[in-house]
Amino acid sequence: METERDVLYMEEEDANETGDWDPSMFNSNQSTSKRKQRGVSLGICILSSLVSLAVGALFGYFVPPMIARTRQHHDALATAAPLTTAAPLTVLPSVASEKFPEAYLRAISDADPTISGKIMSNVKSENIREFLRNFTSAPHLAGEEADLAQAQYVMQKWQEFGLDAVEIVSYDVLLSFPDLATPNSVSLLNDTGGTVFQSAEKETSLTPNQAEEEANIVPPFLAYSAAGSPKGMLVYVNYGRLSDYDFLTINKSMNLTGAIMICRYGKIFRGEKVHNAETRGAAGVIIFSDPITYAQAGQTPEDVYPNTWWLPPTGVQRGTVKMDLGMGEGDPLTPGYPSTEHAYRLKESDAALPTIPAHPISYGDAYHFLAAIGGDVAPDEWQGGLDLNYTLGGQFLTPGWSVQMSVSTSNQRKKTYNVIGRIEGAVEPDRYVVLGNHRDAWVFGAVDPSSGTAALMELTRVLGVLTKDGWRPRRTIIVCSWGAEEAGLIGSTEWVQEHAKTLKERAVVYLNVDIAVQGNYSLRGAGTPTTYQGLYSAAKKVPNPNPDLIDSEPTLYDTWQRALPANVTDGVPRRPRVRTLGTGSDYTSFLYSVGVPSCDFRYTYNSSSSELDSYPLYHSAYETFYLVDKIMDPTFEYSAAVTKFWGEMARDYADSIILPIDLTYYADALLLGVRTLQADYAAILTDSNVTFPASLDVLQEEVLNFQTSVEKFMQLTKDVDHEDILAVRKVNDQVMLLERAFLDSDGLPGRSYTKHIVFGPNTQNSYSGTAFPGLYDLLFGIEELADPTERWDAVSKHLAVLVYTMQAATGTLGSSI
Repeated sequence: METERDVLYMEEEDANETGDWDPSMFNSNQSTSKRKQRGVSLGICILSSLVSLAVGALFGYFVPPMIARTRQHHDALATAAPLTTAAPLTVLPSVASEKFPEAYLRAISDADPTISGKIMSNVKSENIREFLRNFTSAPHLAGEEADLAQAQYVMQKWQEFGLDAVEIVSYDVLLSFPDLATPNSVSLLNDTGGTVFQSAEKETSLTPNQAEEEANIVPPFLAYSAAGSPKGMLVYVNYGRLSDYDFLTINKSMNLTGAIMICRYGKIFRGEKVHNAETRGAAGVIIFSDPITYAQAGQTPEDVYPNTWWLPPTGVQRGTVKMDLGMGEGDPLTPGYPSTEHAYRLKESDAALPTIPAHPISYGDAYHFLAAIGGDVAPDEWQGGLDLNYTLGGQFLTPGWSVQMSVSTSNQRKKTYNVIGRIEGAVEPDRYVVLGNHRDAWVFGAVDPSSGTAALMELTRVLGVLTKDGWRPRRTIIVCSWGAEEAGLIGSTEWVQEHAKTLKERAVVYLNVDIAVQGNYSLRGAGTPTTYQGLYSAAKKVPNPNPDLIDSEPTLYDTWQRALPANVTDGVPRRPRVRTLGTGSDYTSFLYSVGVPSCDFRYTYNSSSSELDSYPLYHSAYETFYLVDKIMDPTFEYSAAVTKFWGEMARDYADSIILPIDLTYYADALLLGVRTLQADYAAILTDSNVTFPASLDVLQEEVLNFQTSVEKFMQLTKDVDHEDILAVRKVNDQVMLLERAFLDSDGLPGRSYTKHIVFGPNTQNSYSGTAFPGLYDLLFGIEELADPTERWDAVSKHLAVLVYTMQAATGTLGSSI
């Protein structure tokens, strides 16, 4: 409670006085200032000027807190009993006085609590449906005419919605395309070279829209595959993981040099399947979607699309096999730098691209190739859903037969287009809350990415409505529609590279929606621990879109907590699980290159019951508006729920006076990460007989020190005076910039473009992420090396770097060095 002597007041001198606050009241030399000017010496004038300057400085320093105390006292007086004083008092005006700068009033005000409800009520599911119908009306592959046409449409709509600024930003990059005149295929040849069977060059049309656009549908291909026509023996290699290759070469003593591999989609990124084949000397790779995963209800017409969401026998998954998804390289010809007009470009032969042909086929076609090979019967866990016994191959059942690939894919310099819009912040325009979704698709892309694109369009419309009604966020909101994500995260990576210096200093958070709806089971979130509080808070505010659950589980959070719990204590879920980010979408460069807190979210299916790696029609020509409109989200209420969630997260980060970042989640995640490392590798490190300058125990000690500092810092954050603008800015900058403290200029071992070293993609499966990825990379398979000396030295160095980084990150939470 403030005492009376803390209150600034003055006596009324005249009934005509306005009572307005006047700086002259603080001037102890008022009598001097009233002296007549005549006869005043030059020295006294100078002295008076200096005194005035000093008083002004003191006034500027002391008045704001005094004004705050005045407001508190004024509020107390309004409800207290009348003071019994000899002389009447005039309290200084409230901080709401018209005399007080409006900018200061806005700066010390917390977010308007009504905006959340306005976002929820303004999002319209019918608008999302119409946006989705528009974006999926035709194929829109990056680098093609539709890429620019859609970018122009987005810019036009955002301008109509009332964004403060909108621009199209283009980059000249290396993209990959099949030769439409000679589509890619795989053939089974007899002993005379005659064709026994050839894979389909395109997918059969199953809906009217697909048939109408058939001429514009790019045939199945794998971007950046090398061209060629390798011919030889066929070997089945399960999912194409390193462990699968080890089984063939070590357990079965098979020589894979010059052979063509056939493997299933799933478990790891398709580019890693191709890379693993390259390293084992294979001549080419064929990839198919096994019905045991992608057609679980059966393979008859009644069981698959267009009657269900399961993949039909003619469906093919396209995709990129460019291997730098987690590296932050972007355009293959300008790795690490933006593809601007004056950029230095590598020769294509020097770019890090696949060197062997690769091609995807349907499971209907895969049957013919797998049925033709002999060899040992594959292990039980290698068996799939086709009506045959999967064998390892290495020989054909009919002598003289062979398999031949015909891949004409080529790389071409093309322009791709990002659309960037902004809503200027009212208080901190130099702090950016960035929202993004990619626009390009392999074909129609109704789920990936257009469900997210439709959500972004509707959210942008709603934000425009709010700004027209007078609302303006505290911080700047930047909305981004990325180009060429499917080719390898190119559009977003080039933009981040171009603005890296600015983003590293000013970006608060990046909120990514690659896919809005890929199922109706639960919300799913993935992100850095700096986004956990924002994710949980928003989920608690959005109503459950499932009408069967809304009574028992009224919010997204309730279903998320039950369906995907992070951990369970005494049979009760503590909180929802937030996955560790790997790579595979546009958050990659924001997080791993410039250290911006990032997350990705969507409504998803029940992966634990179906063991799906992706929704079944992923990247096929059957990923259509019909799929979403008739099968996956007919009411578009799940799409609307994700849009509301996205909007609430954006509002929270853009408008809250204190950023919604609880660093205790970070400390907990790091402690779990280091303890998992201990469980996985402590014995191996001990048995190595290597003397480490820093050990896992030391790393764990530094994580515990970090945890202690976080607890103290978060308490200080709770106690910060919201009317002290500099104090607010200070704590916000500290929590915002903490993520940057985990960047290392040299990057991860062997991944110099991946600067974040405490969270990152797993090199064995870049889609998934892990804590301390550099150590996992270095320790993976170290016991099998003939001479591990060099590897152990790298482990020792990286452990020391991690310990230093943890110490440095802890230091950023203090007030001094």
